[in-house]
Amino acid sequence: MRRTTAAGLSSLILVSAYIQLFLGIFYGAPNVRMLVLVISTTACVILALAMVPTLVRASGILSARNPLVIALLATSLLTWAIALAPPFAGWGWAFLVAISGGMLSCLVSGLKSGAVIVATIGTIALGGISQWVGHDHTAVGVVASISGTQNRDIVTVAGAVLMTVLPRTTVWVLRVVLRLEEARQTASELAVATERLRFATDLHDIQGHHLQVIALKGELAERRLLAGEPELAARELADIRGIAQAALEDTRAVVNDYRTVTVAVEARNAAAVLRSAGIDCEARIDAPDLPPPMGAVFAVAIREAATNILRHSTATAASLELILSNDEEYRLTITSNGSSARRSGGTGISGIGERAAAWNGTVQTRRDDDTFTLVVRIPAPAVQRTEAGR
Repeated sequence: MRRTTAAGLSSLILVSAYIQLFLGIFYGAPNVRMLVLVISTTACVILALAMVPTLVRASGILSARNPLVIALLATSLLTWAIALAPPFAGWGWAFLVAISGGMLSCLVSGLKSGAVIVATIGTIALGGISQWVGHDHTAVGVVASISGTQNRDIVTVAGAVLMTVLPRTTVWVLRVVLRLEEARQTASELAVATERLRFATDLHDIQGHHLQVIALKGELAERRLLAGEPELAARELADIRGIAQAALEDTRAVVNDYRTVTVAVEARNAAAVLRSAGIDCEARIDAPDLPPPMGAVFAVAIREAATNILRHSTATAASLELILSNDEEYRLTITSNGSSARRSGGTGISGIGERAAAWNGTVQTRRDDDTFTLVVRIPAPAVQRTEAGR
């Protein structure tokens, strides 16, 4: 896009120079002033072309006080001043003044840019004053002037005004495109960050639970061995091997993003793990027509709650209930006693909250003495469709 814009600006400069030389030479008389105008025009073209690569590189790199910018403005204004000297050499010599002013407007922002364009057009308008002063002011002279050159002058002035605006417009389009590219790049980076966060959350949910169960089973195996119960210890070790294998498979599934969690299986496994730790656990699942993606949210909540009970409490009793309430919402309630003060900095509950929020759900926790309760509510799909229709 930068190359296209640079090519467009360069073409604009060359076209303006061609028009200026064509009109100036064709309608002017060959003399010393004509030669000076041709030389100064050539210098303006060289300076303008040298300014183009830096102008399109990025906004703000080339200052309006840069020697190259000052030289371009000085040369173009000098050319126009020579053309304005009586007798007026013609409107055609204003084109590179217009281009120079338009390029300068690209280097400033806001109202300054508009002021530069207005000032450039005003400078060109001085040609009209010069032409009027140099003409016969009688009625006959005015009629002759209008009938002879008015149409050509109007077209020439309109072209010069257009050349004043075109550089600014061209560079503005470039900057808009560059900002869009930056926005797309930012969106891409945000998508990568979101995917990393999803992976980290899933990995935390899976490995935190499995590692806690492995630690528990390892402790049970050690107790069995010390108590002289090798058969029971071997059973615990076999469970550890199976859990480790499941953890490995779940990790691979997370990487490939196809892991499906069944809430009923997760509830059954959580209750079994808690019971094996000596915690009396009751589980009740009564959630008809629960969509599997929504069930995955509840499954993650059950796994996280079970892990927290094992890790952060001295619970002796726990309960787990997932039902479809009369309010047409699926509600998961997990309660346990022996709760200690909640640690700060954890990501489990907040992760559950983010998952539930994606389904317009909520997560609430409360503590009554040593009893901790986690409640996850998600509206049923029919309710969500009704609210969306409103």
